[in-house]
Amino acid sequence: MTSLAAKFGMKYFFALLLACTAFLHACAAPKGSLASTLQWDINSLNKIGGASVEVLGNPQVVSTIQGTAVRFDGDGDRLLVDANPLSDATEFTIEIIFNPADAYPNNVEPRFFHIESADNPNRRVTIELRLNDKKQWYLDAYIKSEKSQFTLIDPTKVHPMGEWTHAAITYKNREFVSYVNGKKELVGQVDYLPIANTAKTSIGARMNQVHWFNGDILQARISRRILSPAEFLTLPANK
Repeated sequence: MTSLAAKFGMKYFFALLLACTAFLHACAAPKGSLASTLQWDINSLNKIGGASVEVLGNPQVVSTIQGTAVRFDGDGDRLLVDANPLSDATEFTIEIIFNPADAYPNNVEPRFFHIESADNPNRRVTIELRLNDKKQWYLDAYIKSEKSQFTLIDPTKVHPMGEWTHAAITYKNREFVSYVNGKKELVGQVDYLPIANTAKTSIGARMNQVHWFNGDILQARISRRILSPAEFLTLPANK
């Protein structure tokens, strides 16, 4: 170092040292996909992602081909997680791995992931299903704020009941996108506004305890940036 300092001068030597230090810190720092991501394994009735859970009904922890999951009976089962995984994010990706049962016609529009604060029901994010009489479902994703609201839904984009599925939504700069099994389905424009940190997350039903989900839920992952399909979760048994 002394010879470098003598050759280039102390001023330039210290500038070079600072640049190298900054570069090393940048390389060692966690990437955005890790540092700003929360993965929730839905395998407990007590805690999810370290947050406490309020149980409604009689959901069951079960063993599946994909791993331990929670089974909802479509008739009063719900987990209310005391956490807002989006926090103050202005862009995000929400992924969920689930296996829906055929609950038609008893419950044709199950909500199974819903973030909202009781203080402001005008801001919410939901991921839902719609069921038809052909043992199929299609995705319904919804964002609402005081500025606008939008639903991504298309009854022609159907998927079979009783299969493990990955669904995802992304949001950035008003663009709202839905995916099923890594394939883009729908795109819309909406004004998302951050939901208060006091918000909770309802899994298995809508926040106001209606529209129950029948089936298994394995994982949810919330990233505070948009992910590409290549970065999405994969089904554990298919890895």
